Amino acid sequence: MKRIMTLLLAALVAAPAAAQTIIITRPATPAAQTSVPSLQEVPSGWRVLTGRIRAPQEVRLPAGSMVVLSVQDVTRVNGNHPTLVKVNFPATRLSAPYQVQYNPARLNPRRVYVLNVRVTGPNGNVLYTSSQQQELPRTQNAVMDLQVKPAR
Repeated sequence: MKRIMTLLLAALVAAPAAAQTIIITRPATPAAQTSVPSLQEVPSGWRVLTGRIRAPQEVRLPAGSMVVLSVQDVTRVNGNHPTLVKVNFPATRLSAPYQVQYNPARLNPRRVYVLNVRVTGPNGNVLYTSSQQQELPRTQNAVMDLQVKPAR
């Protein structure tokens, strides 16, 4: 009985992780130029978006700063833009590399999705925000640098 409960608990904990449709990774070696990523390790049918989060100039961030990358549905014009995915990762400076892998089957092709970026300091205050909303590319393998500006 104890063994069955352990297996059941392990299955319940692993199930949400297996259902995840968006994966974000940070390249091991940041490069000044962003190149088109390889699709060798990407599940069939998934899309890859790679790029850099860039400020107007090279900036060193306070220790403990986080980049918050979100995908929002902006189809409706009433201002209610639901966030479909929000991913956080640490950054020590801007420009910071990112890579997102996602399953387009989870997105409605009749809707418009955009990427938004916020950079927060160690105490949670917003340091930088997206300078403009950028539409999520519909290609299988895309490179997109996301520009941020200082928060007011």
